[in-house]
Amino acid sequence: GGKACLAMNSPGVEGKRDDGHGTDGGRSTYLKWLPCFRPYRGENGKYYPLREVVSSAPFSTDEDLKHRHEYGSNFIRTTRYRWWNFLFKNLFEQFQKAANFYFLIMAIITSVPGVSTIPPYATITPLAFVLAVTAIKDGIDDYKRGRNDSEVNARRTEVLKPGGGTTALTWQDLQVGHVVKVFQDGIFPADLVLLASSTPNGECGIQTANLDGETNIKGRQAVKDTAKMTTEELASPGRLRVLCERPHTGKTFEGRLLIGAENDKSFPLNGDNILLRGAMLKETKFIYGLVIYTGSQTKVILHNDPPRFKRSHMDDIMNQQMYLIFLLQFCIVFTATVLSGWFFVNRGRNHWYLGIEDDSVSAGTTTALRNFFAFYVLLSVMVPISLYVSMELVRVGQAILINVDNRMWDPEDGKFAQARSTTLSEELGQIQYIFSDKTGTLTSNQMAFEKSSILGKLYGCNEVNAKLEAKASLFTAGGSPRRNADKEILLGEGGQTSIQNSRSVLNEQQVVSRGISEDHIEIDGDPRYCNMNDPQLRRALMDDYPGARDYVLALALCQTVQVSEIPDRPGKVQYQGESTDEVALVTMASMHGVRFLEKKRNEVTLWVPWIPDSGGNREGKRKGRMLGSAVVFKILHVLAFTSDRKRMSVLVLFPDGSIRVFTKGADNVMKNIAAKNKAVNSTNVLDKTESHLFQFSREGLRVMLVGQRHLDTKEYESWSTRYEEASHSFADAKGNRKDKMERIAAEIEQNLQILGVTAIEDKLQDGVPLTLKLLKRAGIKIWVLTGDKQNTAVNIGKSCGLIGWDYQLVYIRSKQPSECKEEMLATLEALEDSDSDEAALMVSGDSLKAALLPGNNGTLFDVMNHRKIKVVVASRMTPRQKREIVTLVKDRLGVVTLAIGDGANDVSMIRAAHIGVGIRGKEGMQAANSSDYAISKFRFLAQLLLVHGGLSYQRNSTLILYFFYKNVMMAVQQVYFIFVSGYSSGEVFDGYMLNTFNLCWTSLPILFFSVFDRPANVDELIEFPQLYFPGLRSEFFNFRTFWISFGEAVIHGSVVWLVVWWTMHDVFDSYWTSSVATYTSIVIVANIKMAMITTTWFWFNALIIILTVLVYFGYIFLHCGPIGFSFSPWLFGVINQVMLEPMFYLATLWLATCVVLQDFMVAYIQRLTNPSLQMLVQECRGDTIKKQNLKIALYESVPQKGIWMNERGKPTGQKVKEQKMKMLAT
Repeated sequence: GGKACLAMNSPGVEGKRDDGHGTDGGRSTYLKWLPCFRPYRGENGKYYPLREVVSSAPFSTDEDLKHRHEYGSNFIRTTRYRWWNFLFKNLFEQFQKAANFYFLIMAIITSVPGVSTIPPYATITPLAFVLAVTAIKDGIDDYKRGRNDSEVNARRTEVLKPGGGTTALTWQDLQVGHVVKVFQDGIFPADLVLLASSTPNGECGIQTANLDGETNIKGRQAVKDTAKMTTEELASPGRLRVLCERPHTGKTFEGRLLIGAENDKSFPLNGDNILLRGAMLKETKFIYGLVIYTGSQTKVILHNDPPRFKRSHMDDIMNQQMYLIFLLQFCIVFTATVLSGWFFVNRGRNHWYLGIEDDSVSAGTTTALRNFFAFYVLLSVMVPISLYVSMELVRVGQAILINVDNRMWDPEDGKFAQARSTTLSEELGQIQYIFSDKTGTLTSNQMAFEKSSILGKLYGCNEVNAKLEAKASLFTAGGSPRRNADKEILLGEGGQTSIQNSRSVLNEQQVVSRGISEDHIEIDGDPRYCNMNDPQLRRALMDDYPGARDYVLALALCQTVQVSEIPDRPGKVQYQGESTDEVALVTMASMHGVRFLEKKRNEVTLWVPWIPDSGGNREGKRKGRMLGSAVVFKILHVLAFTSDRKRMSVLVLFPDGSIRVFTKGADNVMKNIAAKNKAVNSTNVLDKTESHLFQFSREGLRVMLVGQRHLDTKEYESWSTRYEEASHSFADAKGNRKDKMERIAAEIEQNLQILGVTAIEDKLQDGVPLTLKLLKRAGIKIWVLTGDKQNTAVNIGKSCGLIGWDYQLVYIRSKQPSECKEEMLATLEALEDSDSDEAALMVSGDSLKAALLPGNNGTLFDVMNHRKIKVVVASRMTPRQKREIVTLVKDRLGVVTLAIGDGANDVSMIRAAHIGVGIRGKEGMQAANSSDYAISKFRFLAQLLLVHGGLSYQRNSTLILYFFYKNVMMAVQQVYFIFVSGYSSGEVFDGYMLNTFNLCWTSLPILFFSVFDRPANVDELIEFPQLYFPGLRSEFFNFRTFWISFGEAVIHGSVVWLVVWWTMHDVFDSYWTSSVATYTSIVIVANIKMAMITTTWFWFNALIIILTVLVYFGYIFLHCGPIGFSFSPWLFGVINQVMLEPMFYLATLWLATCVVLQDFMVAYIQRLTNPSLQMLVQECRGDTIKKQNLKIALYESVPQKGIWMNERGKPTGQKVKEQKMKMLAT
């Protein structure tokens, strides 16, 4: 029945084209309701129609077959634009920004004749400049993408031709159905099903560094029947057919391979049979693969979706102020419009310069309407159009400083920190919550096997290791010397034999009588992965102590580690695994005699020390005393580890015909599937095991339980039949293939005998305790979200200083929704009644399932955000739960969040946070590639936040305030001019002056300031992490500071107006002379203001300000001088009158003095009455005693707790204030 169904389903399942919508291929619609025609449902629950791929279909003469494989070419295009739509599309995208659209409207208004007195170029030129700069940047980026696309599309690969031979095709000419040949170190040109390789078993190694950054070698396997086919058979049109799901972004792959024209044989396909585009062939001479997905339908292209756009909080605040400015601008314009209409009708004829001939109400109304738009254009200078471009340039400069910071360079990988986003630099200075992974983030992810417990007996404890040191010479004599080479063991030789009853083969009496001890076991391994070298365990293996052999065999067999010979080093092999945990487990077995030698298709070869050599062990003869023999175990099934299952199992056929299941996994999962029969798991052993498990986790070790189960042949055959059926299935009412296989896998993983516990040490990274201490003192809350056991996470938290030893530990353990809510409510009451001021919340992933339900998550949030909860440690977390926690805090509190991790399971959390930081680790580059900032070590986070974040926030705040300050000063002149000129729509400044003000005379100084200014140096920012507080409270840029700066600009602008237009009214004999004098005064005042806010002077800061002023006077002499270069005839010779008038110099000096004195007075009063910490730190420079007094004020005023902070985040405590005053007085 299955074969018939497949035969019916094969032709035309998908229709002629794979356009993403699917067709029924001309069949009757009722067929789609048959089980074999139902669409495939992916792991995300979505349904995908099936796809049929026929080998060598593009070469077929069957037109129907060729048409059914028109799935699209392998040509890729990652560019955003085409040459013919670049201008239109780019402009459309840029005008999505509110500011650009605003100035576009202003430009249109100025272009309407008779509406505005400002020439069109005055508004069009700055807008065009901003648009052009952005378009050039976008165009260059897109050109680079297009050039890379062309290089990739032009690559060539070999394709098998029907009948034999190959032909070379470019990648862009590949089609679905082609059978390609890829050589070693070649990159796969499309998504392929592995058919055969240079190895007899059809195996190959691949490296996915181009996809996820992982450099370890992963194994892939061809179906055994195709692995033996000749090239003519592989390339025969229609001989091979693949039925699989349509292209989708899911990480899994499910399909079937049908062999023969009548679909005689069917084999399941999964991710182990797929070679993804972009991966590289390694350790295999060549492979043959069938193209199933091409071009934009390959996994790597489908996963290239742009990340979620992130915008900083500063941008949001700035946009809010912009709306208020628009409202203010409208109020001014509306008021001036109404008054202009009234003035036109009642007093207009008395003012000749208005040119009024008809002062009727209708004429006044018309003029007022025209003036409405004219006033809007005149006051548009209030909004600095160049601010957005300047912010982008400054952020790029700040990102470059991050990329070249020597303090964030890691000597191990030779890499600097990387700013992958250039729009969030100031956000780094406002982080309030950090969500951190543990393994590989706080710890080094350098796993080393530390201790074990086998059926209640401890191995690897300190006293055992102490005895081991005395036998170091024997250990090295028994095998090869301990060495530091990467993942090496010595590959032994010998024959293969079967395993008999171990006690009958070699018992204790035989060992003693033959003069052989545990030191005769050949052991070797990379000591970086195993700190445990226990002679008692080796003796237990030789004596067949209960459970010891089964335990070590489980570690050596239940793994996915790859073993390969090291090039140019014969006889030596290296272990590589997707997880360093597995490498540590295999190394532990190797260092105690059970060495992993070789892995073939479904076979694993181990060197087993307690099996006597059958005579072929040349190595044993050579050394004279080594025991053991190579034994081949057949791996029947591998039940892979997933984050949902939290365990891995292998079904192993022993040489004597017995079958066993070996399982390893998280303790909370393994306890549920352990046998309840006391004959299998005695209460005494389980109690000891539980005690050891608790002891290991208290020491901060990563723990895992190991179990086994013996199967009889009938039980295995019944289970295997159902498992194979599930592996061939597609989606139906019972679920998809993955669900079915996991359900059936769970049936065999029951009634396990618990063999023992593995304890792996994952040491803290260097500098983690200090980094956490600095971040906590900076006022940042830190939560740890990990997949480890709760006790392990808690003790790691204590060892790194995240959890104080005097903290009250609060637990949420309930797994039922109603009980969980009651427990959380009780926890809130307990926290209120507690005498402790600081507490840490502990919650597990199982409890979070109940706590995160809609009716409970609010209570959970109240507990997590309680004032006494300083740290939250969430254990046994899934990636989804990590994301939900981050989202909950972010949405409920409205705080700025940062998530940091190093693995693929941290990607969703990193993307959910405001700032995502990825650590380049041993788990690959997926976290780093999904992040906004990538670093190599956790300790660099302090430098990233406290230094770059804190400085960028303060600099960018000043940048925004300064831009509005200088533009508002300009706008004030126009407002006054409107009201004193009879509400005319005349401009106070020439159009060229307006254009050059922002672009030339006030831009460079603030740009250099925003990149290089340092109100506190790097050492001070680390030494006094409390300098980060202003960012937490948005002190430098908020509603208050913005409008204070706005008011200051209004005052300074008013002073300029009064001095130039009123006190010098009789001095200058023309309106344009006063205009140039005013403009020059504003340029000078703006640059003096820039000098006043600069806190760190470099030689180029002073040079740029001086050159800006000097170049300005050169420009103004050309533009308004007697030489005649001006495009504005009315300005001819004006500068002569200005520069020859002594009153101008006196007025300018007086204006500069006002600005300087005001800033000095404000700073002086603040330092005297309420100095900021930044001011205090500046006062301490070069004075060790003052600096020590300040540290006392900050740290010792509150015993051992750092600074207390109230709900608004401000330091409290009278003693702190007294210390400040005392230090200032001294």
